[in-house]
Amino acid sequence: MMPLVLMAGFLGAGKTRFLTTLIPLLLERGVRVRIVLNDFENAKIDAARLAELDALVTPLNGECICCGSLRELLDTLHAVPHDPGSVMLIEANGATETDELLGYLTTDTTLTHFTLPLQLTVIDAARWQKRWWNNALEAAQTTTATHLHLNWTDKLSPDRRLAVQQRVTAVNARATFTTPVEFADTLQALAASVRDTAQRAPQGVAALHRHGHGHTHPYGSVALPLPRVVERARFMAFVQALPTAVVRAKGLVRFADQPVEMFVWNRVPGRKKVQLDASSPHADAEATALFIGVGMSLDDLESRIAALMPGGISPSASV
Repeated sequence: MMPLVLMAGFLGAGKTRFLTTLIPLLLERGVRVRIVLNDFENAKIDAARLAELDALVTPLNGECICCGSLRELLDTLHAVPHDPGSVMLIEANGATETDELLGYLTTDTTLTHFTLPLQLTVIDAARWQKRWWNNALEAAQTTTATHLHLNWTDKLSPDRRLAVQQRVTAVNARATFTTPVEFADTLQALAASVRDTAQRAPQGVAALHRHGHGHTHPYGSVALPLPRVVERARFMAFVQALPTAVVRAKGLVRFADQPVEMFVWNRVPGRKKVQLDASSPHADAEATALFIGVGMSLDDLESRIAALMPGGISPSASV
């Protein structure tokens, strides 16, 4: 397998700057570098800049890869040959909604020659949460990260830098703060550990924790069956109480008060309401729940679903 890394960060945070430092460090460690670069206008410009550093770069101009250019991205990744000892880096543009994109990268069954994705979010420390109506997007890009890098810290006093780091940690306490050197070491070790493994489990179930054991990779996904019909209020409470380790949750559901109809349900972090849309599924479609997250417990998720059955006892909400 090859390590797969999503690089995120708001516009101007310094993602390309980070890459120009990271690439030589990886090459020094004997790790080959492949990059998919997405930008509204400058993909080809930045691609040429990065290619000069001896990286194999594929530019994707145009729309954000979490929506309009998603198919092009997935097709590009699928076409990458198995290349042990190399890493694949995706530099997303500053408007990318990372939770949606990670969902596709985690569950797409054509990408099993890659590891489950790491996410490095580059943060402009001098402008953290000073982006008016874009503060929510910046925070969302931070929430899903496995690694964080504070950029432009030379503009800050030591006290201000510490304050920003503490505020970022409040948004995502699971992520590891890193530098280009430290991240190069992380990728070198990961590339070495998976080079003799042909592919990962298609649904990423190995990344989930059961009884404290299993794969240590932070990202995972799993699809679990729901009861054929559920009581509406109980289901809404179930979705609202999902632990914060679940980054994205969606699926199909039927309610006891409308047992013939099926709905697509969707929970997005930061939104209080569960989104429901009427569905016209295939005749054999079953009620299901797809969970995507960081360090999720399979036992806990199964217990929560069991509590949806008549007479079930809901587990206490956890974080």
